[in-house]
Amino acid sequence: MNLATLMACALCREALTEHHDGGHISYRHPVAEKDHPVTPISAALLRDVFHRCHTCSDGLPVWDYRTGLIQLLAVDAGVVQTYNDHWQICYPCAQIVEADDIDALTARCAGLVGWRPGSIEYTQLNLLHRGIVLGREDRTLLATTPWPPARITADMLPKIRDRFTGLLRGSVRLPDPINEPSSRRHLADQLDVAPMYWVNDEFTGLVTAVSADQPTARLTDEIAPTPDGLIVWAEPVGTREELAAVSWTQNSDGWQLIGYRSIGTAVPDTLMPQLRHEIGWLLPIHTEHLTRRAAIDGDHPLSPMVTTWLLIHQQMADTVATKLPNGTIRAYQRSRRPAPEVRTVRIKPRTTTPAEPDQRRGSTRTRAKPDHRFWVSGHERQQAYGPGRSLRRPVDIQPFLKGEEHLPIKLSTTVRVLRGRPDTGNSTPE
Repeated sequence: MNLATLMACALCREALTEHHDGGHISYRHPVAEKDHPVTPISAALLRDVFHRCHTCSDGLPVWDYRTGLIQLLAVDAGVVQTYNDHWQICYPCAQIVEADDIDALTARCAGLVGWRPGSIEYTQLNLLHRGIVLGREDRTLLATTPWPPARITADMLPKIRDRFTGLLRGSVRLPDPINEPSSRRHLADQLDVAPMYWVNDEFTGLVTAVSADQPTARLTDEIAPTPDGLIVWAEPVGTREELAAVSWTQNSDGWQLIGYRSIGTAVPDTLMPQLRHEIGWLLPIHTEHLTRRAAIDGDHPLSPMVTTWLLIHQQMADTVATKLPNGTIRAYQRSRRPAPEVRTVRIKPRTTTPAEPDQRRGSTRTRAKPDHRFWVSGHERQQAYGPGRSLRRPVDIQPFLKGEEHLPIKLSTTVRVLRGRPDTGNSTPE
């Protein structure tokens, strides 16, 4: 299930708010209705969608505040202005809302548009802010905000994981369906001990190039690197280039998978430490339960994860232990937790031993060899077993890249050359 389906009005190109009434979903214009009907369409199909804070119209929204439906009455004119009951608010404005400082919120927002204290516009805005601040019922972390990506390195992964598990164990309301309390705690417990994988820049580029063309693969225990895990790419991957990480946690019949986007530096520098402490680096945008042998191809939102699994399974990748900062190791020791396990995924260094020529006697036939590598589709094979190998059972042969390791990978749109440079992935966290 995609947690981040941002809808916008096709007529005004403003991001819409989503409203649930039982099983029915409706959409409204932000703040107040326009002079045209709401025409919902996926924001991915529009250019220049306006998706900004509903109070200041400036910052990227982080929280969705829910209030009662707010109406303002102009007594002298007898006019009622109806506003919204969902308010998507940026991090700086949210800090003011949480401090219950109505006047400071109005001063900030009015100052951005040049409205002076005492003006009609300023007074109306202050009344609206009073309704939001005093009438707020709860807030939910937004999954639809198009954050600029964060630059993530291998040595940051323990802290990144701890921030997300802290969110799961905390009181912050998360998007449904991952908000159910017992599921949140169970997921946090599994992720706490899961191995972590950081995919270096070159291997990330390879995954980006080949995942869209990946043939159908079957999810099995054999291709999963570990029963539970968290994988983070050096740069966002996927068809929309927004998928920064995926976690998988095993259950009795398959896996619970969550895809994440990363949160880059899009708030004032003075607030970034607090945002990192409160929210962290990863924001869930897709969750799905997949059973064993579920089929996933290059069109699936989480296909980059499966592509990475396949390439590791095919032994095209080295997964090497990452040296973590001493401060991270000591922090885990103080809390009496096992040392975190982070492995860097990189292209396997090319072998230097040349292939042996075919010296079979009488061999005069030659077969033209491909000058590139390419995907070979997976299939099911009937494997013989049992007494006298008389019984048969289905075995999955997974998709793989065929061709000699020194050859480029030829796809429908690009050619990728594997270089195999080592990379530790260590740098100073932001």
